[in-house]
Amino acid sequence: MTPSYSFVKSIRAKASLLFFAVFLVIILPVLYVIYSKVTKTLEQADTRELRMEADKIMGQVSLDPLVIPLPPSKYSIRLQHYYNFSYEEIFTSPDFPVLSEELFLLDSYEIDTLKIVNLSQKVSESGTIILSLARSNTRLLDEVRNVKLYLITASILAIMVAGFLVFIAAGFMLRPFQKIIGVAGRINASNSIERVPVPDARDESRQLAETLNDMLSRIELSIKNQINFFASATHELKTPLAVMQTELTVSLGNTNDGQIKKILESQLMEVQRLDRIIHDFLLMSQLKGESLSIRKTEQRLEEVIYEAVKKVRYLSIERGTQIQINLMDEQTHTSQSLDFDKIQTVFINLIENAIKYSPHQSVIRINIMRDAVSIVNKTINPVTNIQSLTSEFNKSEELSSGLGMGLWLCNQIIILHEAELKLSYNDSEFSATILFGTR
Repeated sequence: MTPSYSFVKSIRAKASLLFFAVFLVIILPVLYVIYSKVTKTLEQADTRELRMEADKIMGQVSLDPLVIPLPPSKYSIRLQHYYNFSYEEIFTSPDFPVLSEELFLLDSYEIDTLKIVNLSQKVSESGTIILSLARSNTRLLDEVRNVKLYLITASILAIMVAGFLVFIAAGFMLRPFQKIIGVAGRINASNSIERVPVPDARDESRQLAETLNDMLSRIELSIKNQINFFASATHELKTPLAVMQTELTVSLGNTNDGQIKKILESQLMEVQRLDRIIHDFLLMSQLKGESLSIRKTEQRLEEVIYEAVKKVRYLSIERGTQIQINLMDEQTHTSQSLDFDKIQTVFINLIENAIKYSPHQSVIRINIMRDAVSIVNKTINPVTNIQSLTSEFNKSEELSSGLGMGLWLCNQIIILHEAELKLSYNDSEFSATILFGTR
């Protein structure tokens, strides 16, 4: 199964986060420069406007006769005469702030919420009129705050919209990779391996897909070679084993010596066990190569089981195990559409496992029902890895012998028969049940 990851760990999320970080790194200095320029421009415009108003008032001021024009609403003035290094106050608006003499030398300055401009006009050889015009800079401060708010709002909206577009674009860009992941998640090691789709785009996604397909081709070729080797090896081994089994059987029938008979029986049992292992290898290679054919005919379950029990009788005698076959309802019709040889292999493996994993001198119960067969046995140790027992080359920790592929073979053959294998363990009893007609 392909593992799934949280959204925050996905490439789309990382791309959006990276864009957000890069956007901030670029946009924040730009926003600061824009804000500084706009603020400076507004301040200069405000100062220019205030100076123009001061010029208008200065144009109407006269000392002889004394004429002092009134400032516009919300403006305040201070009019001084500078003569012989001293300031003589001519007129001061009531709300004009008290200032030090040094400030009258500046062109403009701010005090609290007031902006003040100084304008001077020479009236005599040694005398100068200094006009100080003040106005509240609240409007300017409001405009600066509005500019800041507009820039922040526009930046947030731009980041959100751009982030969303990047997220959508990343989804489209990653779509070929999602297709590759989907197909790769379904690929199994078999004689014919599905290839990942190759995108039309000439980019890294196409390169990745082509590289993966080349790798899958090499894996497929390796599997085919391995399967062919297994098939050839098992066929080559079956002929000498059949000859050995025949010779041992004949020799066993021609001798009356108990000691020799015991040795021949032991050798025959080992040859038969080796023959079943080779047979399992052949089945495995056919399953891997998807070449195992199931030829179903109408068969009675009890007849298949009786034949399977005959094949494992030496093992049951060796361990002193009794095999009890129970026909749950003698009136029940137990015929099923089966491949006799293949389903017999299943029962042989299941009964062998039951004998091996049960204590000596124990009883194995085989219960035959209309659409099911269950094989029940006591176990020496608790079985804790039931779900993994049908995995390939997986075996119980109770016994160190065996290749660990018996239950896997059984499960694969049962699936091809459109049946189901269920394993269970309860109160020191292990049960393997075949349910027919469930798929």
